[in-house]
Amino acid sequence: MGRSARCYCGAATLSFMADPLQVIYCHCDDCRRWTGAAAPVFAAFADDVVDGLAALGPGKSFAKGVDRWNCAKCGSPLVGRFDYVPGQSWVPLGVIEDASGLKPEFHCFAERRHDWVPAAGLPGSNGTGRDALNAAAHD
Repeated sequence: MGRSARCYCGAATLSFMADPLQVIYCHCDDCRRWTGAAAPVFAAFADDVVDGLAALGPGKSFAKGVDRWNCAKCGSPLVGRFDYVPGQSWVPLGVIEDASGLKPEFHCFAERRHDWVPAAGLPGSNGTGRDALNAAAHD
């Protein structure tokens, strides 16, 4: 099932030729600041099913091993790629056109989860959760 995403102003669009590999909460400070969300949720898509990223130009790196793409016009966060989860493009659920059915299944940086965000019985990892994220992408 294909999905699409767009920025706030509509100038940047992405399409995905397959469902996400996984959907997670990330409670790290970087993702909170980048998305503006207190409990950001991301869908990870295999890089080869993401269409439209090349039109956005090169990503910007604010930390070693992390590249992020934002709309050049409105600044909406669109995609993050992380060296520790190769081959995956992480898209904030807020920019995906129809995120119904994309339920989070894991908490990254669980130790930083705000106490009002329900854990919902989901597994989690202190820190990046790289081992669990890479394993889930290959299931």
